[in-house]
Amino acid sequence: MKHLRAFIIGLGMLFLGLGLYSGEKIFFMGFTVIASLIFYALITSLWVLMDFRYLQRITPEQATKGDRVSLVIQIHNDKPFIYPYIKVLYQIPRSVLTNELKEKVVCILPFHYSEIKEDFICDLRGHYTVGITGVEVSDPFGLFTFPMNLLNRFYHKALELDVAPRIVRLTSLPLPQIQAEGTTRQELLATEEPSSLSDMRQYQYGDPLKKIHWKVSAKLQDLYVKNYETNTQPQILMFLETFPYPSEGMARYKVEDQMIECAVAVIHFVLSKWLSLQLIIYHKERQQLTGRNPGDFNRFFDYLAALPFNSSFRMDEILSMESSGFSKGQSIVLIVHDMSYRLFNHLCLLKQSNIHPLVFLVYHSPELSDDIKRMIEELNRREVPCFLLHTDERIDRVLERAL
Repeated sequence: MKHLRAFIIGLGMLFLGLGLYSGEKIFFMGFTVIASLIFYALITSLWVLMDFRYLQRITPEQATKGDRVSLVIQIHNDKPFIYPYIKVLYQIPRSVLTNELKEKVVCILPFHYSEIKEDFICDLRGHYTVGITGVEVSDPFGLFTFPMNLLNRFYHKALELDVAPRIVRLTSLPLPQIQAEGTTRQELLATEEPSSLSDMRQYQYGDPLKKIHWKVSAKLQDLYVKNYETNTQPQILMFLETFPYPSEGMARYKVEDQMIECAVAVIHFVLSKWLSLQLIIYHKERQQLTGRNPGDFNRFFDYLAALPFNSSFRMDEILSMESSGFSKGQSIVLIVHDMSYRLFNHLCLLKQSNIHPLVFLVYHSPELSDDIKRMIEELNRREVPCFLLHTDERIDRVLERAL
């Protein structure tokens, strides 16, 4: 394009020079044609930029990991001349993560429009700003190219896409507390009055009908359920490592997404068993969420869907701060992306103290180091269940193969 522009301008200057030298009208006519062509190319390109019109939409605006989403961008030409070359720059979630732009070149006839449709699968949870970001406009003769960043335009409205984590439903987890509590729960559901009454509370969504205290509910004109002293085990603790994964690019995002999916699956399984669960996460401050029944799941889910990985604490440091509060017989779930010697020692000491850890190690590299493999084997030999979860695997299938 630069060569063509130089040729056209050089030809115009040649016609002008010959006209001035010889005085012949033919050379001035040639110069006038060249000048008119350059002027028309410049004016049409600027006109397109000044009055650029487009529409865009994304369907749906809220999706779950694994869903298919459609992005549609329409470029309209309501002018009496052709749009010979428009390069459209836009983003989808994957290009947002890689900090790249997708390109599409369109040519639009007068009073027509061109449509760009991009269908993609939501691979990773998160909040994304997608859609058109800019254009490059060229004239019909290829003399000029003008870029325009639409993000700086007052009329530009970005498209927002929220991708929620996928909920994977598990059938079992190797935690002694879950097995013991499951037996007690079955006994509770098998009888009308299985044990002594502890207290009462208002009905929550998901409570079994057999737990409703009908006499009190009729008297107070509201549903109340009975709490029985059937759960003698301490609550299950879950620790999610949000220390940044030591790698940039897609590997980091995939590890974080897999850790969130793993946490969501475990929380859903535990709460569906009506067991008490406490999620503990360290950022700048200690944060915790507590739940006791399926109705509490949405609080955990909404929190994890937007959770950033920016902690300054590794899992071995977290256990050093928290281990003094553990109770004998307690079950703890650890979701980590690294296995250090300090963490290995902590897990062995917990097991010796009659505390039952369950570890999920999420990794992305094709091969694990020999040290990590030896530590995983030793933990399993010491009856500390430790599952390796690659970023391309599903937690339910990993557990089905192992259990």
